[in-house]
Amino acid sequence: MPALVTQRKATDEELECLANMLRDAPTSYQRFKQGVENAVVLWAVTSLCFVVIWSVIAWVAGKVADVHWGLSSPVGVWAVIVVIPLCGIYAAIYSVRWVRAWKDYRPLIQADLSAGTVLEERYAFTAAKRFQEPEHGGLIYFLNTVQGKVFTMFDAESQDLGIYEQDPLTSSFRPMSELVLVRSPHTGFVISKTFSGAPLELDPALELEADPKDWPEFEAYCHIAWADLESRLGSRGTTPFGGAAPS
Repeated sequence: MPALVTQRKATDEELECLANMLRDAPTSYQRFKQGVENAVVLWAVTSLCFVVIWSVIAWVAGKVADVHWGLSSPVGVWAVIVVIPLCGIYAAIYSVRWVRAWKDYRPLIQADLSAGTVLEERYAFTAAKRFQEPEHGGLIYFLNTVQGKVFTMFDAESQDLGIYEQDPLTSSFRPMSELVLVRSPHTGFVISKTFSGAPLELDPALELEADPKDWPEFEAYCHIAWADLESRLGSRGTTPFGGAAPS
């Protein structure tokens, strides 16, 4: 648990943030529309892949065995009749599962708005380590709490800089010794986070080598102990985006 958690009345700005979340959350119709669009695109892509692969196989068969299996041949026509609908069925099933995997947060956000309260969490940190993911250079911070637990935060600004081919290490994000984090009670969404106190010393960034599925949850406690972060997630050295900025 954080050093201190209190429930209080939400401010007008916090309620407005929740209202914006509710407005931006996809409706049932929008989810259905995106599912249909995904199915159509996936059907087209898989069908195209079949046509390309079949054409290559037919060309090789013609050269090696002098058999004609082109798409206009009887064998090719039957292959199209069978495979193209199967591609459509696969695309539909995949898209239905994809849409069903989305959690509908609208009822929970509405419950937060109706309650009109937020949770205010206070943390105190003693040290920080940062890792840099290799694709865009986004920085993930691991903050050691006074209780000996590890809290994880993602620097979205650094990732945006990397996406636009700028130095992610020039991000304005700087962890400090104290953090006040405001969440909505039902969804657990973070509404705001405010650092204060003394800036934490930052060593050169570590290269994040772990698979994305093994990354810890952000804005929450990490299951990895402070002493095990390097061995579990990466190694020290020159990062893919040019090393570390001054702390």
